Amino acid sequence: MLTSEVKLDQLLKSTSRAFYLSLRILPKQVRKPISLAYLMARAADTITDTPNISALVKIKSLDAIKLGLSNDKTDLNFTSLSENNASQTLTELENQLVKAIPTILTCIQSLNSTDYIQVKNVVLTLIQGMEMDLRYFSDPINKSGILSLTNSDELDQYTYLVAGCVGPFWTELSFANESKLKNTDVSFMSSLGIDFGKALQMTNILRDCPSDIRLGKCYIPDEDLNELKLSHSDLLNPIHTKAVKQLLANQIDKTLNLYQSAERYVLSIPATKMRLRLAVLWPLLLGLGTLNALALKETWIQSDSVAKVSRFWVYKMMLKSLFFVTSDYLIKYWIEQLRDSITQHLKT
Repeated sequence: MLTSEVKLDQLLKSTSRAFYLSLRILPKQVRKPISLAYLMARAADTITDTPNISALVKIKSLDAIKLGLSNDKTDLNFTSLSENNASQTLTELENQLVKAIPTILTCIQSLNSTDYIQVKNVVLTLIQGMEMDLRYFSDPINKSGILSLTNSDELDQYTYLVAGCVGPFWTELSFANESKLKNTDVSFMSSLGIDFGKALQMTNILRDCPSDIRLGKCYIPDEDLNELKLSHSDLLNPIHTKAVKQLLANQIDKTLNLYQSAERYVLSIPATKMRLRLAVLWPLLLGLGTLNALALKETWIQSDSVAKVSRFWVYKMMLKSLFFVTSDYLIKYWIEQLRDSITQHLKT
């Protein structure tokens, strides 16, 4: 019979193939708390994104998770979800993830006190971001049927809550468990990590924008749309393709600025710590590769297909990184090539 930890590892592998690669290469003592935090956040996010149930039911379910994180109670159930036929809406994998929440909580509570506090705090912050999402986008009421964030401050807050907060969490866990890194400026690295997380989240936002718009959600703030004299309805109108492409270019430019911090984060890790370097280098390169795929698309929001890199691209990137990881010069050159490719494609 499989142990609960083995089952959770299998679930982790199934729910996030890309992130799983980074987790597997981490040192063992760091891998477990980060994996558990990811699984719990993914389960909470699955509840948040479940269609056909009310925002109220979702919030109650998130409250149950918060209660479980703050107490020793793991006999939680989510009957409110099944009563609303959510189980029929979720995929088999998503159902497994939601049903595994009590097991994940038990494993989190078994961590040593330091790791437990770190995991609890980051998951509670991530859930705060999910609650912000529910407050903003649960009930579109304007004429276009689309709601968006108001300004860059709201977007900055949102990207911090749902991704940026992972930067300090990742940094404090991984650096505390490495004796050669204990003299590193953790505060500085954490600030870089916040931008790193925001960069990855902005990449996800831009990649998923076409599907989000059709669901009535736009994470690009109104002030950025107003700057180009665009309305929500204009985003789906082919007549405004040129302005929409400029909107994409502006957002990618802001995201590339955040990736500068991500590059500094990677290069601040000693070359001798290959596992830690690879674990953060892969998401950085994958993010830039995704932006490049976005920049290559003739249309953006009007497109029905999701911009992404191929599986072959991922495997090639991972293999190449094994030869580049110890060289700051080669990493910088690789990143510069990707950035140049993105900017060139945006100009055409």
